[in-house]
Amino acid sequence: MNVRVTTRGHVPPGLAEDVQRQIGPLDRLVKAPILDAHVVLMQEENPRIERSARAEAEIDVNGHVIRGRVAEEDMRHAVDRLAEHLGRQLRSFVERQVAVHRRARRPPAGEWRHGQWSPPRPGYFPRPAEDRQLVRRKSFSLDALSAAEAAELMEDLDHDFLLFHDSETDADAVVYVREDRRLGVIEPAGTPRSLGLGEAGTSEESRLSEPVALAAAVAEMNELDHRFLYFVNAETGRGNVIYLRYDGHYGLIEPAS
Repeated sequence: MNVRVTTRGHVPPGLAEDVQRQIGPLDRLVKAPILDAHVVLMQEENPRIERSARAEAEIDVNGHVIRGRVAEEDMRHAVDRLAEHLGRQLRSFVERQVAVHRRARRPPAGEWRHGQWSPPRPGYFPRPAEDRQLVRRKSFSLDALSAAEAAELMEDLDHDFLLFHDSETDADAVVYVREDRRLGVIEPAGTPRSLGLGEAGTSEESRLSEPVALAAAVAEMNELDHRFLYFVNAETGRGNVIYLRYDGHYGLIEPAS
């Protein structure tokens, strides 16, 4: 497959050829056509960022997006690790497509993904809470999903959490990878607990018992210093997620209106 490469910062010459050589042949792992493949190589200039070489990829497999992202100390190593990670992502995607014809969608009790391991992420820049800004807003517009379907989508997108509309509870919820590497689903307070993950994960209630304003959610993040916070936005009545970006600022994910 032909891989488009975008570079940002002082990326060593010849890396685009390395990307094509290592990632181009991955199309042999899937039978469906590859509609697009894009890799972004970003060299952070801030010396306080330990793994400053970031490589991200997005591959469109016949309309199904597979993503990968890694961070390493040098860009050549980042390209190597990205190729390995994308290979695992694509194999896992193909295995799930095959498995859906052989078993029920709910995973066996007590297990989830054999491919949960992820390479090192970009480290968070240690920005003081009082200097953080809400610099980017994202929105999602998806059909309602079960918790299991949302978890699969989260894996394909190479995210640690995903805001989705739960088809079982009819509420905006978050599926995420817990510190113990199991899966969790956070629902609004008072919502019936989602059972979509079975024994492979846990259903939790939002720590905020009532809808809050965005400013209050930012203040909560400043106080707790979590990687993300799920809350119901008092202005819209919809579930939102505020999260800590790699640059130390905040991002916001909200449903499309």
